[in-house]
Amino acid sequence: MTLAGYRRLVPLVLLLLGLGACQSGPSNPLASVVPGAEKSPETPPVGNVTLQLAAPLEPVLDLAVVAFDPGVGESTDAERVFPTVRKAESLMMPVMLSRTLEASGAFPLVRVVHDRNISLPLVLTGEIRNADGAELELHLRLRAADGEVLLDRSYRDLAQPSDYPVAPGAEPFADLYHAVSNDVLRAAQALPPERRAELQRLALMDFGVQMAPDTFSRFVDTGAEGRRRVVGFPAAGDPMLTRLQRIRRQDELFVDTVDEQYSDLYDRVAESYALWREYSFELQRYGDSYREEAQDRKRNARRGTYAAMQQVYASYRKVKIQEEDLRDLVAGFAGESLETVLEVDDGVIRLQGSVDERYEQWRRIMERIYGLETGVPDGAR
Repeated sequence: MTLAGYRRLVPLVLLLLGLGACQSGPSNPLASVVPGAEKSPETPPVGNVTLQLAAPLEPVLDLAVVAFDPGVGESTDAERVFPTVRKAESLMMPVMLSRTLEASGAFPLVRVVHDRNISLPLVLTGEIRNADGAELELHLRLRAADGEVLLDRSYRDLAQPSDYPVAPGAEPFADLYHAVSNDVLRAAQALPPERRAELQRLALMDFGVQMAPDTFSRFVDTGAEGRRRVVGFPAAGDPMLTRLQRIRRQDELFVDTVDEQYSDLYDRVAESYALWREYSFELQRYGDSYREEAQDRKRNARRGTYAAMQQVYASYRKVKIQEEDLRDLVAGFAGESLETVLEVDDGVIRLQGSVDERYEQWRRIMERIYGLETGVPDGAR
């Protein structure tokens, strides 16, 4: 890689991310390279997939994509993972997936969120099984507000040399995202219209339970199998419902703001991230080539000669230098806290810290606002 190429990676190193705000683990971003999640070689590649387009669903179904589980843990697999890079990918990949879902036309607004317990009709969660420039494997799960799992499967895609360098606006693993979007679309279309409307009402009542459990718990029932349903709903024009809907809109303001921050982050680092994956792709291809050459030398070369040993060492040294280059690039991934600024009717609210911390701050504010409007103190709800 040229010096210019390294310099183009600097934005990724410096900007990635206010992401560190959600990062857990050792402060040293290299702490060191740890084994990655176990691959699932039995998962076949998705192949060439065309994105299916559709008219917006009626009634509309709100959909959220939760920041992915990075999938970094103990494993006997030989794959090596940079935890900080994987954390960044766990926030960037949902943005690409949300944009693909929106491009299908069926879901006009898809939010990227941090909390898998968010009260929305459809919530898509995922785990990164493998991610490098050559291969992407995700396990995804689509859950409805009533608890039913509508989709639960793994997706795997392989990059080709023609995918690099990545053209502006292109995605090496677009086929995988198309396959996921198509499956989510089919699952949503299979829901009868009355079920979609029921999921929207249930999501609103779930939010009400979070704000005032004593008031709204009576509207939701959980069956023996864990399936939840709406057993009542406030009458149209009921002041209680009006207040809840107003608080709900304020909560969506925060969710939309965080979604915009994720999207803005992705746009700022997209070019550098593409270069990162191209470099990883080249490193892996060279590693595969090196192993093949080493096996061939072992079969054909005369053992113990100085020339043979020198040849093996030269190839090995090149691989290790490239790995060290990757380490140096990752070392700049630093955790910074983002700030969320929300303009509400009564002024400006500033939230700071990680996404978890900001979300908790915002929920406390929402609960206080609801308490002030109803005259019910926090402890009595």
